Amino acid sequence: MKKNYTFLSILLLLLVVSSQISVKSEEIQSETKLTIYTYDSLLDDPGYDFIGAFANHSGILKEEINLVLLSDANQIVTQMALEKDSPVADVAIGIDNVLIHSAKRDNLLTPYISPELANISSDLIDNLDSEKFVLPYDFGIIALYYDMNRINSTTNPEITNITLEEIIEFDLDKKLIVEDPTLSSPGLGFLLWTIAIYGDPTINFNGTLGLDWRDWWKTTKDDLRIAPSWTAAFGEWYEGEENRPIMVSYGTSPAYSACQYNDTSQGAFLSHENGTQNGWLQIEGIGLVNNAPHEDLAKNFIDWFLSKELQDNIAENNWMYPANDYAEISTRFNESSINPDDVNILNSLISSETIGTNLEMWKGDWETIISSDLNISGYSSIFFIFASIGAIAYIQKKIKRN
Repeated sequence: MKKNYTFLSILLLLLVVSSQISVKSEEIQSETKLTIYTYDSLLDDPGYDFIGAFANHSGILKEEINLVLLSDANQIVTQMALEKDSPVADVAIGIDNVLIHSAKRDNLLTPYISPELANISSDLIDNLDSEKFVLPYDFGIIALYYDMNRINSTTNPEITNITLEEIIEFDLDKKLIVEDPTLSSPGLGFLLWTIAIYGDPTINFNGTLGLDWRDWWKTTKDDLRIAPSWTAAFGEWYEGEENRPIMVSYGTSPAYSACQYNDTSQGAFLSHENGTQNGWLQIEGIGLVNNAPHEDLAKNFIDWFLSKELQDNIAENNWMYPANDYAEISTRFNESSINPDDVNILNSLISSETIGTNLEMWKGDWETIISSDLNISGYSSIFFIFASIGAIAYIQKKIKRN
């Protein structure tokens, strides 16, 4: 009996050790090898599993990639700034040609020259960031997106050739939803659109018209609906309860319903000052985080994200133009979108240095103009700020647990 007890004891010990080895093995296998920060709508409709695809490409497990989704590109920069002294993320996806100034000012990224840049227009690269702290993966024109069932060229013929000033004259500001430029990247693009058109006398910038952008916002502030995010704006636009059939979005937005549902009842328009079609170009970029914990794999991911394999999925999952010149774009997508090649790009009027120097002042002036009788969609700005702080705290706890 004693021998049997010894045998059973040894067997039990082996089982325990085996179990511990198995658990340890699972812990090693699930260890994070790459952390990616991006916005929550990236490639999500109808959906492309880019994390799974990269896992197959690289040979690592999908569970070894930590994807952290935030509400907007602004939140990506904010989270990275909080972690600046001890970075968690390896890659940041979604920092555009405006937010890059904040990211560079805070030293959040490090330059990287990907071999895939050979397949991307040099103009696109330079207009995003010539120093290559971020590299372009998609682009599109900020535009006024509208529902033709509620407003169209028959009910409002002026929309086919309208100026920003005529938006006021025809009372279309009362039908318009814009995003808060201090919280939303398309909202910020629209603010810069108005600055490029009207100019800013306080810095001796004439823009197109040689006026003051602040006057447009002062005139419209009581009639506009201001939403804290693109998602909130779209929700109100889609519900249609308050007859606001126009919202700030992208020139590619009508392609979604056209490609997915064969529905061509949505459109987009720009402003037409001085006889040209004018618009602000948003270029979204992917960047290598400064002092990234897993730099080599992060570079591998960036190369893959800019390659044709991933870029073929941009147009009809992220609903923007892909940056890679060889990526596939359907005829329906092209026919339903405003092609930046057909637009007078306003970005050329405001230098990168001018934006970097004046961006915070412009956002502050906008807040001052809007702050009285603020017409925010969904919830107050104070609530949104506290909600954002809570979201950041939650993400920090989640990262620590992982």
